[in-house]
Formats: sequence, structure tokens, C-alpha cells
Amino acid sequence: MESQCKKCGILIPTESPKCPSCGEIQDTFHYKSRIAAAALALFGGIFGFHRFFLGQWWGIFYLLLCWTYIPFIVGLIEGIVFLCTSQDEWNKKYNQGVSAGKEKGTVVVVIAVLFPLSAIFGIFAAIAIPAYQSYIQKAQLAETHMMTDTVMMAVEIYALSEQKWPESIEVLDLSGDLTSSQIRSMEVDNGVIYVHFNDDSGVYGNLVITPESTGQGISWDCSQSTVEYTALPSKCRMQF
Repeated sequence: MESQCKKCGILIPTESPKCPSCGEIQDTFHYKSRIAAAALALFGGIFGFHRFFLGQWWGIFYLLLCWTYIPFIVGLIEGIVFLCTSQDEWNKKYNQGVSAGKEKGTVVVVIAVLFPLSAIFGIFAAIAIPAYQSYIQKAQLAETHMMTDTVMMAVEIYALSEQKWPESIEVLDLSGDLTSSQIRSMEVDNGVIYVHFNDDSGVYGNLVITPESTGQGISWDCSQSTVEYTALPSKCRMQF
């Protein structure tokens, strides 16, 4: 098939990128950007976006194998290769030697790169941020449990040796600071342990640990507490 050159009007093959007479680049020719192809390979190579952009149908194999992550690795390598390729070599291979022309699907490139990339980061953030917050909270709760267990053990030792409940935390054999990233302060009143949490600790409510003397020793009751289950000491959690 032939079409007229938009500048000089002579008939030229439709697939010809430019007029052999006047050198005018034709509207039917779509210039394939090296940077756009590299961006698609780096960020969408796992789905073969860069191959479809270059008009290569075998990008379908990237889609079929995307679950293996092999196309992702191949896409990264190809993206780097595209960026390292000189512009002249690129034009000879993908643009029929033409060094300028109309960009092919600029809007498509923006959508294909930015939107999937934003979606990927969004999914990653939705998974990673809650997981990280959960990890931090578990680490802080572990510290809280260790401190409450220490005070509970000190109360038990005092009660067994003195045959009475400690009136305050000062009479217990404790060393070190009894505050943490979650705990603001701890008090002991007639054996009952009161744990006060910081406002930004993520633990809401009160933790009240009450000792009870039994024939087999000392047990602990946290029924007066209003904190969530995970904030309870292990000896109280075993009761639920």
C-alpha cells in the first residue's frame, strides 16, 4: 500500500518512516523511545510491557511466566541494556534508522509505568506497614511482660519470706528502672500490682494484677484489668 507524503505529496510505501524525496517523517511512523522502553522494562518487565511497546508479540511469554519472577529479572537486565545502548544503535534496531519522530503512546507509557508502580508500592505499604507496627508492638509487649513478671516474682518472694503482702513497691528487692516505652510507672499496694501505661504506648486501659494465696502457693488474678488480652502477664493469660 502507498500513501502521499504529507509535505511533498509523492506516493511512498505506507510502512516507510520518512519520505525518500524530502526526508519528512510520516505520521504513520511511531518513534519508539529508548527511555520509555527502559522504564517499562525496569518497572513492568515482569508483564512484558516493554516488548508490547516495541511491537513484539512475544511479550505474551512474559505474562505467562510472570508468576515465576523470571520475567522480572529478565526485564531488569533488559532495562539496563536499553539504557546502555547508544541512541544510534537503538534507532537502527527499533526505528528503522530514523533519529526523530512521534513518540509512540506517551500516555500509555505514563499509565503503564506510574499506575502499576503506584499500585505495587501501595500493596507493599498495605502489607509491610501493619506488619512492622505489629512487630514493634510485640517487642514492646515482650518488654512489658518481662517487667511485670519481675515485679510479680518479687511480690511472691516477699510474701513467702515475710508471710504478708508488701505494702509498697519500695520494700521489694528490685533493682533498675521500672519504666519502659510502654510503662509509665508501677505501684504495689498490699500486694496488688498497678501498671500505668504511657498515653502513646498503644495499650489502652488499666492493668491490675492481684495476688491470691492458695494451698499450693500464690496465684494471680487480672479480672479487674481493662487492657487487651495481649497486654496481660502470662500467668493471667493462662486463666483464659
